[in-house]
Amino acid sequence: MRAKDLEISDLLKVDPEGGRIQFGNQRSLLLDAVALGLLKKQLVDLLGFSGARGVLTKFGYSHGWRTADSLERGFAWDDAGEWRRAGGRLHTLQGLVRVEALPEADVAGEPVAASLWHDSYEAQQHLLQLGQAEEPVCWTLTGFASGYMTRCHQRPVYAIETGCVGKGDPVCQVELRPKESWEPERLALHLPFYEGECLNAALSELTQQLH
Repeated sequence: MRAKDLEISDLLKVDPEGGRIQFGNQRSLLLDAVALGLLKKQLVDLLGFSGARGVLTKFGYSHGWRTADSLERGFAWDDAGEWRRAGGRLHTLQGLVRVEALPEADVAGEPVAASLWHDSYEAQQHLLQLGQAEEPVCWTLTGFASGYMTRCHQRPVYAIETGCVGKGDPVCQVELRPKESWEPERLALHLPFYEGECLNAALSELTQQLH
């Protein structure tokens, strides 16, 4: 299967008796975007921007890791590349953001993926609830991309927003690289929001228990 052929009908299952829906073979919930925006504002009010970013980044990372695991087991992909690309397709189908992949580059022998994110719900809600920021604000979405690609590559991969509607840019833009391909000084600004090593171990253990 190819990522571009993935459709809502392949992913969404509704219990005819009600009370449960599944998306990508996992029990899922339908949540209102404004409610998530209000939650973000309350976290910022309670914990400050750094604390709120840490919570939402880890949430997104866990969601991405689990989603990649579920999609790998649930579909017969043509190759591993299609499985990796399915993450962006899934984000689009879920209404979180419309992903436009940019041509891949190669830096020091490592693949580098870059995308434009159109209509990010997170940037929209940040502007609505908190106003324009000085830095990129798609914390949950970049966390998801990092967790998804880490699970796919079985090594740390991190997404960093290089442009964001939430800080006044015309479009959100993100770049993904393996940990070792980022400049250490630049990555050091983002690593505290992940705590990647212990998080990966906990997610792996939880997934095995669920299976």
